[in-house]
Amino acid sequence: MPRRAIIAGMVAVVLAGVPAGQAAAADPGERAEALLFAGAVNRFVAKQVPSTFSIRGDRDAGIGAQDVTLVDARYCGATARGHGRLVGVLRSASSGESAPAALPSLEARDCHAKLEELARRLAGAPDAGAVAVVELVAEWVPSEIRVSIGDVGTGGEGARALGRTLARAKATGPLGTAETGGLKLETERGSSLSFDLALSFLKDGVLATLTVACPGCVPAAPRAPAIVPTSASGDADGAVGASLRMANRVVALFSEDGPLVLEMDKQAVEIRNVQIAGGEGTLSVRGRATSRAVAETALVQIDSAGGDLKLNEVRADPELENCNAVSGAGAMRCNLRNAARGPAAAALAAAMTSRYRGKLLRTLVVPPPFSFEVSGRRLTLRLTPTRASSTSSGLVVQGKAELE
Repeated sequence: MPRRAIIAGMVAVVLAGVPAGQAAAADPGERAEALLFAGAVNRFVAKQVPSTFSIRGDRDAGIGAQDVTLVDARYCGATARGHGRLVGVLRSASSGESAPAALPSLEARDCHAKLEELARRLAGAPDAGAVAVVELVAEWVPSEIRVSIGDVGTGGEGARALGRTLARAKATGPLGTAETGGLKLETERGSSLSFDLALSFLKDGVLATLTVACPGCVPAAPRAPAIVPTSASGDADGAVGASLRMANRVVALFSEDGPLVLEMDKQAVEIRNVQIAGGEGTLSVRGRATSRAVAETALVQIDSAGGDLKLNEVRADPELENCNAVSGAGAMRCNLRNAARGPAAAALAAAMTSRYRGKLLRTLVVPPPFSFEVSGRRLTLRLTPTRASSTSSGLVVQGKAELE
């Protein structure tokens, strides 16, 4: 895998700057957060290995470039300076016909081990050859992430040469960088919205903060989440949250792909122009609802409440014609049509309430995949909801997170 792809992957693990004196402030009312806990981060890391990249040589010393392979890695939280820390296992890239023997997988306890001791333990496996255990340090600065090699420990036959190679890599600065400004969130049908991404590294996860892209703005990385909870409920290992203003912007973006469709008694109700509103423990979804069985439109409001939002009532008002624009018999027919729309809207609201009352809102409105392009690589976050809640800060969905 090319180096840029590796760095792009690390950006996703954790999801042109101007001088600070020229920076403008991003709108604090439009903000979204994604918090990925260590379990989700490590699942994504496992998908990225093995990854091979090239370490620059030293022409003056007559040393050519050398390929090394990252065969395992694990997220180990934040450093005292607030940088992300991963422990990775590197080997010289195999040039022979047979691959080297497999090594034991890294465990949570290895985050606290001395790198030299860990390298020697892994190199003790039969036919392991040279093994290096390295500290990979991820640092976010507006608007860029940099990944560098920190401490290095080696073990096994040929470890000295591998150690010299990694020392060169460490001395030359970051392994790579990737821009985190102006990232495009794209829907399946090609609609897009640009965001600036800031990253913060926490003890048990990575916080990604998104604001609508602002030319000339420099986002600041918050030290703690403002919207999503700092602990996961149940078996959730990720959370996505947004202020209501940001949530409505994202809802409008994905609405361009098509209406929200609710199935009801062998017919479908399509809801367009969706908007959400809410507060502590309550959320309302509003929009223009059209039943495919009846060619009429009503303005509906779906109300939900609770710690894990449950639908409790649907209200509907008819969308009326302007009868003042016509006169005589035309006005009479218009008024008759409007009179019939009131009971039709009430019947639609009653049917929807009967069908969905008590249902969890997260089972009716599933979060779409959030897909970004980072350094030329498509990265998609999918969240299987286990809890949806509304707070004074915004809408929060927790669940099982998968990065692809």
